[in-house]
Amino acid sequence: MKEPKYPSLHQVKIYSIVTLILIMVGSGVSYWTAGRIDFYTNELMHTDKVVKRTGELYASILERETNIRGYVITKDQDFLSYYNQSNIDAKLLIDELQVLTIDNAQQQRNIEQLRNLVEERIRSFEATVSYLDTHGSLEGFVGPTRTNVELTGYKLIKNIVFDINQVENKLFIQRNKRLVNNINALPFIVGLISLFSVTIGLMTLFSVYQYNKAQKNSYLEISDVQKKLREKIQLLDDLNVELEQFAYVASHDLQEPLRKITAFSDLLNLQYYDKLEGDGLLYLNRITAAAVRMRQLITDLLEYSRAGKIDLDAIRPVMLNKVIAELLEDIEIAIQDKSAQVQVDPLGKVLGSDTEFRQVFQNLIANALKFSKPAVSSIITITSCDAEESIVKNFTFLDQSLSYYHIQVIDNGIGFGNEHAEKIFSVFQRLHGKKEFEGTGIGLAITRKIIEKYQGWIYAESVTGNGATFHIILPKITE
Repeated sequence: MKEPKYPSLHQVKIYSIVTLILIMVGSGVSYWTAGRIDFYTNELMHTDKVVKRTGELYASILERETNIRGYVITKDQDFLSYYNQSNIDAKLLIDELQVLTIDNAQQQRNIEQLRNLVEERIRSFEATVSYLDTHGSLEGFVGPTRTNVELTGYKLIKNIVFDINQVENKLFIQRNKRLVNNINALPFIVGLISLFSVTIGLMTLFSVYQYNKAQKNSYLEISDVQKKLREKIQLLDDLNVELEQFAYVASHDLQEPLRKITAFSDLLNLQYYDKLEGDGLLYLNRITAAAVRMRQLITDLLEYSRAGKIDLDAIRPVMLNKVIAELLEDIEIAIQDKSAQVQVDPLGKVLGSDTEFRQVFQNLIANALKFSKPAVSSIITITSCDAEESIVKNFTFLDQSLSYYHIQVIDNGIGFGNEHAEKIFSVFQRLHGKKEFEGTGIGLAITRKIIEKYQGWIYAESVTGNGATFHIILPKITE
């Protein structure tokens, strides 16, 4: 009977060294994996913090919108105080978001764009408040064009907030997947090293025991991480539930009182029309109109929240000559009153909306007619050519890889000082008094926003007394 063959001391040493190497390698891999788990856990918590702050910012924006409407309707200074506080909160949240996403260039661009949109909207609100405080009402200030601009501004803010959340949600999915992969890899690595350690012999048992003890601690840490992840996921679910509840309140609870206001207003109008004295009927009509406007605001808000995942703009090729021809036909009487001549060269096609480009050229032609010289027939010329490379390079924000049209709208009117060439595109900026020329000073601002929307640019050149030239740079359609 053969004696059992025991490993020699040399073999034991080799086994011990191999075991030690395995343990060292395993420890290193485990430490690295645990570090990755901790890293992705922190990344997930960071992503959750960004989403939470974005939610708070959106809530602040909603509160600001509500307060400014409350002030406009009631003139209650409390609403204005709350509105000012909402502006402060929004600025602090935007600053915090910018710091939190400092390592994400895409988010930095989104947040900077959001900051600009919020500041622009604040300026618009301040102009509204100033007008209301000066005139006592918004009659003559608020119209369909301004309403559309304000709604577009709000939608742009909502889109940016949605884009920020979309980026963070994608990051959350990616980081969560990597975290799960690291968690799943850790047991396999530990098990493989444990198997090798056990097969080497009793000399490595203590090392294996110690390693298993460390493994147990690692599992406890992983369990703790998973618990935190579940809590964060639950928090995100709660935020989604809150958004759904907001949509429900807006579509049901808020509209019901408005329906009652409208119904009772109609009953008052029907039953007591002949009994209302003084401004009673006027006030009643204003109540009804305000309720209708409020309902439309709620409807638009709901439509906007549902439309976040789809393209709201039906962009298609626009034949500029056709748009201008239809426009000139509609304003034929205004052209005849000024004894004006409008000459239009072939302009080609661009991507966009017929309605919006009609608005662009209507604003420009209307301005040319409005600011014509007394007793001088207006001559308006619209030309187009390929934009020179040197002109496109002057505007670094344009996509230098695209080809552009250079459209010019030239008139022989009173012109303006070239130092005002940029000022005229600002909202509510006028170079002349209201008694001299009618208008709100918003037409050119809208024109620039439309051109910018379609990745172009508009600027003006003029000399006082020698007419004005408006330059429009628009991308060509890629065939």
